[in-house]
Amino acid sequence: MIIDIRFRPPYKGFLNLHVFSENPARRPGLKGKGPTRSLIEKTVPLALEEMKRAGITKALVLGRRAGPPFHNVPNEDILSFVREYGNGFFAAPALDPTDREATIDELEQLMSQPEVKTVHLEPGWATRPMYVDDANLYPIYERLAKSGMPALISAGGTIGPDYSYTDPVHVHRVAKDFPNLKIVLAHAGWPYVMQAIAVAYDCENVCLSPDMYLNIPNMPGVHEYVRAANVFMPDRLIFGTAYPAAPMEESIECFNRLPFDEGVKEKVLYHNAARVFGI
Repeated sequence: MIIDIRFRPPYKGFLNLHVFSENPARRPGLKGKGPTRSLIEKTVPLALEEMKRAGITKALVLGRRAGPPFHNVPNEDILSFVREYGNGFFAAPALDPTDREATIDELEQLMSQPEVKTVHLEPGWATRPMYVDDANLYPIYERLAKSGMPALISAGGTIGPDYSYTDPVHVHRVAKDFPNLKIVLAHAGWPYVMQAIAVAYDCENVCLSPDMYLNIPNMPGVHEYVRAANVFMPDRLIFGTAYPAAPMEESIECFNRLPFDEGVKEKVLYHNAARVFGI
């Protein structure tokens, strides 16, 4: 069994995302096989077939609320997909924390929906780019900590105007200020791999999900994430594909070649996400 915590289907508003709208030929497979059929033809049935072949049994459907030039996915589309396709899909709607009061009102509404297992934050791509420890985000963290719902924060890769927005030191401050808040760091701070691992070492409320940065062959930093899981955080590394930015089947193939210790792989692929997100 596998849970993918970074899944974006070819459905309604998702099709406006750059990962779907740009030329599919620019998104080759991880081993150079070219883009998947579901990315080329942009159909949900093909994506579900690929998901089944990969052995993925459950997925978090990830939203986006970003400023220009990035596109948004209405949270209504995320909830609609989960309700339409049902068993095995869960919602991770997105928030833009620029307007604090409106964001908290929206958060309260989302938290009342049984399909919602977390909220997705990409502070570096907000309407006003923010660091993860920006004051506008603190009311969100406080409310999530009180409810027990985890915060799914994307901070890694190129999410932000420059790499300072993905520096894990900002996550470290939040984790210290909110020790009861479960934080799942998507993209796992890449390229600041050792710094992100150090944050997780110091803060037991932080989980790392490198997603595509764990599943690309010979990607710098991959084996550091694996070593961390084998040594001190077997219960806090979480799998994701980042589909359609990376194909599901090849992501699983690459993941399965990684040198995890006995029993760790199953936790990373399924049990850790099931526990943290309550699925």
